[in-house]
Amino acid sequence: MIRRAYEVADAVHATQMRDEGTPYILHPLRVAVALVDELDIISPTLICSALLHDVIEDSPDYYAHGPVTRADIAQWFGEEIAEIVWLLSKFADVTLPAYLAAIEAAAATGAPVVKLADRLDNLRSLTRSPKVDKIRRYIRTTEIFFLPMARRTNPYLHGELMRLLGEARRHLAKITGEAP
Repeated sequence: MIRRAYEVADAVHATQMRDEGTPYILHPLRVAVALVDELDIISPTLICSALLHDVIEDSPDYYAHGPVTRADIAQWFGEEIAEIVWLLSKFADVTLPAYLAAIEAAAATGAPVVKLADRLDNLRSLTRSPKVDKIRRYIRTTEIFFLPMARRTNPYLHGELMRLLGEARRHLAKITGEAP
């Protein structure tokens, strides 16, 4: 099942690149690895959800075979994974507070831990990004929304987000010449 989740994610993200110039597939892989290596999570459901977390929202733009839907994920991986992947999919018509509230409301599914592992990887990647506005936005949204969520979810994730915020602020100061 995990191999199949990787194959689907790899197919969807095959032509996609990250801001720092790396293949996009490395991002969901790192999120899944963070669950295992940093949080000792070995749940196939959560590992598959981590691998697939951007598939629904990215497939219309990057996947040659068209959009991957929630129904597709349910058919291929079951309803539980489909629900988590759907919760983790951010759509333009949903505000960030509403999006994160829905994820936190589904804490029993493990979705908050996957989302926070996603944020960890995004923050780690920021130190290689030249995009000042994006760095500022990630710092601000992490402080306002993700730190409180992490505080309620997992002490390790909270501490790691705090550490990575410091790194992001130092990187921003380095590329802008502003004080951290």
